[in-house]
Amino acid sequence: MSDPLYQDHLWKIIKEQGKLPDGRVKVVNRVHGHDSVHILAFLKPEILLFLREFRPFYGEWVWMLPSGKVDKEKDVLVAAQRELQEETGYRAKALKPYFSMRNSEAIVQTNHVFIAQELEGAPLPQDEHELIELHAVPFRDALDKVFADFSTKHTPTAYALLRYGWEHGLLS
Repeated sequence: MSDPLYQDHLWKIIKEQGKLPDGRVKVVNRVHGHDSVHILAFLKPEILLFLREFRPFYGEWVWMLPSGKVDKEKDVLVAAQRELQEETGYRAKALKPYFSMRNSEAIVQTNHVFIAQELEGAPLPQDEHELIELHAVPFRDALDKVFADFSTKHTPTAYALLRYGWEHGLLS
């Protein structure tokens, strides 16, 4: 069964069923959306480009990586480069996939994380509905900013920083 309940240009909600290993069937409403990209952009080996963005539906500023939807193109690498340029004014000569993750079985969307290095100035216009401050901060400061407050967190940013810090011995 696949029963569409709602659809617009960005989202659709579908009642779907999935089989469990014992033969039972789970029926749920699943939200399908565009994938997202998130960029660990290194200005220097120890300096990360980090955003402080006002999120009006949270009513507060959120620390986060340059991020955005894969909605203007199908290639996630092209989307990551575009989002980096729109949100930071930099383009990466070296842009590599780092990992991909999903946050929920009910939300069908993949978050793709990239590492950007060898940055050069190449700004694109920011989206008119965003209010973003750009900061160049040491990696540890970025981690501290994300975890300094227990309210709103940008989950892909938190996980990307923790994973990178763990893999590169930066969490002690």
